[in-house]
Amino acid sequence: MINHKGHNAALLTESRAPGGISMITGSCKERIKAKMPQLTETEKKIGGFVLENYETVLQCNVSELATHSGVSDASVVRFCRSIGYRGFQDFKMNLARDILPPDRQLSPILGRGDTTEEVCRKIFLSEENVLNRTLLGLNMDDLHTLAVKIRHARKIVLFGTGGSQAVCNDVQHKFLKVGIETIAQSDIDMQLMESSLMNEQDVAICISFSGCNTNVQECIKNAKSSGAFTAGIISQGKSPLSKLVDVIFFSAYEETIFQSESVSTRIAQLAICDCLVSSVAVLDYDRAYQSILNTREATSIGKY
Repeated sequence: MINHKGHNAALLTESRAPGGISMITGSCKERIKAKMPQLTETEKKIGGFVLENYETVLQCNVSELATHSGVSDASVVRFCRSIGYRGFQDFKMNLARDILPPDRQLSPILGRGDTTEEVCRKIFLSEENVLNRTLLGLNMDDLHTLAVKIRHARKIVLFGTGGSQAVCNDVQHKFLKVGIETIAQSDIDMQLMESSLMNEQDVAICISFSGCNTNVQECIKNAKSSGAFTAGIISQGKSPLSKLVDVIFFSAYEETIFQSESVSTRIAQLAICDCLVSSVAVLDYDRAYQSILNTREATSIGKY
């Protein structure tokens, strides 16, 4: 097929996978090359970096690709749409199809013909490695600082969406057991309202895989503008949220096409949260122990 400027362009078709994600027939690289003459100069910078650093880009979030390309985060999103994808995640999924063989796209450690025993052994080893990497990267001084802030806070609010919201709910449950009341709204509008009512006596904690969720960013901005102490548990490195919070904790993760959906991501985030809850509890051990007894008794009614 010849485009209007006379450049050769690969035949590219588009289909829809379950969930509405576009899966482009033909490589992502071919699509970028075909669209390059029609892109803006800024978008061409991004396209050039992608073509020269294919595997590196697969491990980047929006902010990291923007930094590598010398452009803004918004320019990266526009680039993805200009070459025919719905957004950055859609772009990365199709990019992964170029790089990873089909039988390794679910997870690089798993093969299509693996037995149940092989799958289990590989998964457990992967989770162990993720936890060890997360522990090695934890800043203990920052964790202690956050624990002290929580211990004396007027209010603690947790922010997250999707799978990260499930982690927030788990943290709320564990904090309540040791006598610390937290707020973990599931509705984003409620989260935004909560963030607007915080002050310098409060602590805001966000949980995110990419660190790029715009709604969570707005919540943290609101909390910071009111003087609240802010913390983030984030899996990817340089990101908008990591630049906003006062202290940051990075959870390791396994390299897969669906990184944010991987179990290891949640396990690492939950492990950090368990460390935080326990650190707060030992600051006032007797109070925490009594709270555990009280909550256990309250929930034991009617159970055998």
